[in-house]
Amino acid sequence: LFFATALSGEIRQMPLKGVRLPVSTPLLILGALMLLALSLVMLFRASCSDPGILPRQDPRRGFAGCGQRPPRVEQIINGVKVSLKWCSTCEIYRPPRSKHCAFCNNCVLRFDHHCPWVSNCIGIRNYRYFVCFVISTAPGGNDGGFLLALYVLLALLVICAQLLWDVEHRGFKTYVEELAATHPMLLALVIFVGCVLCPLGNLVVFHCYLIATNTTTNEEVTHAYERNPFSLGTIKNFRQFLFSYQEPSLLQPAALVPAKGPSRSSRELPPDA
Repeated sequence: LFFATALSGEIRQMPLKGVRLPVSTPLLILGALMLLALSLVMLFRASCSDPGILPRQDPRRGFAGCGQRPPRVEQIINGVKVSLKWCSTCEIYRPPRSKHCAFCNNCVLRFDHHCPWVSNCIGIRNYRYFVCFVISTAPGGNDGGFLLALYVLLALLVICAQLLWDVEHRGFKTYVEELAATHPMLLALVIFVGCVLCPLGNLVVFHCYLIATNTTTNEEVTHAYERNPFSLGTIKNFRQFLFSYQEPSLLQPAALVPAKGPSRSSRELPPDA
């Protein structure tokens, strides 16, 4: 919102200062507003969607054996041993790639991370919206802003190039000094947006790497596997990210959680988040 507002205000001042823009003012502002609208939609979808919360005390994921319940169950997926850990809070064996979020207090399918900027977990059902939010939007935090910030920077550079074209060429230093004297807000925006693009670009590249390798942020940080058993290859991983159907929500808003508390054996086990 700051980028779009700043660009809009600076562009509206250009004709008053005698600067001829190569592109019409409404067209430049329209592009920023379209990216802003896209960012708000993706923000809403990422923050208000169910990330893939697993129901508590689900009998399909509970312990059906006799005797002492093991703290984990081993599975072999594509030749790699994967552990299904028991969650003493939700009283289920978590499926592969799931994790109990300490902030939301829920187990989430394909847990990526908990994002404070969208106030929600990022999981199997809203990761696509989150990545679109990161690429397109401009929140006031460490997540997002790449395309809109890049658009604003390119528009500002076009304006600077037009100003350079209209004045005599007297060296870069002289031009910067004149620009600071006549258009200080323009120069400040160029420097600020250029600095902002560096961490935003790193964030976009990082998530592109995660998509290409079919890895979650949690798995990348914890080094969960010696070899990733879920990777299908770079092209298929991107195809899966872009075109896979959204998983149905497992939550049943009308269902009641059993009032029975955790058993003694589950209380003896430390919570494994």
